[in-house]
Amino acid sequence: VLTGMGLGLLIGVTLTMAGVYRGMVDDAKALLTNSGADLWVVQQDTQGPYAESSSLRDDALRSIRALPGVARAANVTYLTMQVRRALADGGPGDPGQSDVRAMVVGIEPGQPGEPPYLLAGRHITRSHYEAVADLKTGFKLGERIHIRRQTYTVVGLTQRMVSSGGDPMVFIPLKDAQEAQFLKDNDAIVNERARTVANPQLNRPGVPGLLEAIQAAQANNRNVNAVLVQVQPGLAAEVVAAPIRRWKHLEAHTRAQMEEIL
Repeated sequence: VLTGMGLGLLIGVTLTMAGVYRGMVDDAKALLTNSGADLWVVQQDTQGPYAESSSLRDDALRSIRALPGVARAANVTYLTMQVRRALADGGPGDPGQSDVRAMVVGIEPGQPGEPPYLLAGRHITRSHYEAVADLKTGFKLGERIHIRRQTYTVVGLTQRMVSSGGDPMVFIPLKDAQEAQFLKDNDAIVNERARTVANPQLNRPGVPGLLEAIQAAQANNRNVNAVLVQVQPGLAAEVVAAPIRRWKHLEAHTRAQMEEIL
């Protein structure tokens, strides 16, 4: 009897471990499939955007779109954070609120990276303050959520949109996501402006407008985590990836390479 119980526990643990592993692999493949990309263009010498941090300028998108064999391309950002769920009508500091850990994805409406299907509601159509959430977040249509400084309205619900770590995704417009990920808080901005004013090389009395231009550049963010690329039908992804690596000084991962990384 004891031997039978021991063997049963051993088999049960083995099956549980195998199930957990296969579930993680399935979530990782679902992440790649749902992104709708054939190539992931990221920062040079990195394995981003899911396994490693990656940052590149958003204007790289224009040169990538002009490459032969590229059908569609879009900028995207990824940030895992606590999304504040408003349980009351108060502001971000209202006690009647709870946080949900989620991956916030910045997308361009109608481009690769957008959820491939919805269970309810609609896709994002405005450039600000709208969100599409996975069912695992527990958000409902019309609910208002707080991400950093801004408040968003959930206009759509999707399913099986999770990160490689199992966190549900929340999709917001790209410009809002760039601000949420890269923009500093108010105190940091004030301190940075004070440092710029105190720097004699940046605050020259004989160069009017220089200080204002530098401060404006510091306040704006033009970075993204990756460029999702769809190649033309019948064309191998590696054919498009090779010139990106050689001439754009960026890293381009195919679907097979991303599966190995994840």
